[in-house]
Amino acid sequence: MEAKARIRNYSPVRKVLRARTKDGYWPPKETFYTPKWTSTVWPLMLLGEMGFTPDEGVKRACESFLDLHQLDNGAFTCPSPIEVERWKRRHPKKKATRWEEPCLTGNMIRTLLVFGYGEDSRVKKAIDWMPEHQLDDGGWNCNYPEKKVKHSSFMSTVEPLWAYSEIPGAKWTRKMKRSVEQGAEFLLMHRVYKSDHHHWKHSLPFATSLHFPMYYYYDALHGLRVLAKLGYGDDERVRDAVHLILSKRSPDGKWLLEGDWSREPEAQANKRKALVDIDELWMPSKWVTLNCYRALTATGDLDISRK
Repeated sequence: MEAKARIRNYSPVRKVLRARTKDGYWPPKETFYTPKWTSTVWPLMLLGEMGFTPDEGVKRACESFLDLHQLDNGAFTCPSPIEVERWKRRHPKKKATRWEEPCLTGNMIRTLLVFGYGEDSRVKKAIDWMPEHQLDDGGWNCNYPEKKVKHSSFMSTVEPLWAYSEIPGAKWTRKMKRSVEQGAEFLLMHRVYKSDHHHWKHSLPFATSLHFPMYYYYDALHGLRVLAKLGYGDDERVRDAVHLILSKRSPDGKWLLEGDWSREPEAQANKRKALVDIDELWMPSKWVTLNCYRALTATGDLDISRK
């Protein structure tokens, strides 16, 4: 509780909060997803990941997010109604559709749960949407509605699972439990970060780097941490991820920040910059170290003698 109380006075948090308007949102007002990194969705995700206790401004931002970005079926979508109308005016002969986004849905469910929305009917509706839209291989893929892909992705799968991990197991319905089992199995069958299409090697260059914040992205630590919190820390198929994380531990018991999605080359090329940088790249990171401790404690591997 003391650590949570200190979060509000944490310098990066203060900087994020100073960037919002008096109404509690981060510009622009008409959409909360774009521009990337600075509009409301992104600081909400960041604050949620750091365990921030919501103030009235954050609560107002959450309410506006639900108004702008929730579809009738409960899922969350990236474009707001105003963005869709603008797109229609620019492309009058093309059909505009607001796709369901498993990544955004899972991530914002998780964020809203951290902010105390567990009993909110709109969040419950979003939770109910998740098990209805898993693919046959057990996971999710944000490209499914538009491109009809049949194979799930790590990124799209970990976010709904992350949301489930914030719900006490005693409150899981039978359908939720089955959804967790199927989603977890997708990550486990891939040894958390390896590809069955590439001879069980990691096909994603970023999967073996340690990142913070996560936003909607993925790496081996994120997958391991979520699986461990869901109760799969003793599954033999997480061992490769455990050994990877242990191999990165510094002699002083800390881990480095190896990546920040908002500081990746693509983001820099588009001149997109987050509201704040958390920790210095390739230096010891409090947040990465904390997440490694969380994951390795859950798997029983924190003792350095077992490295």
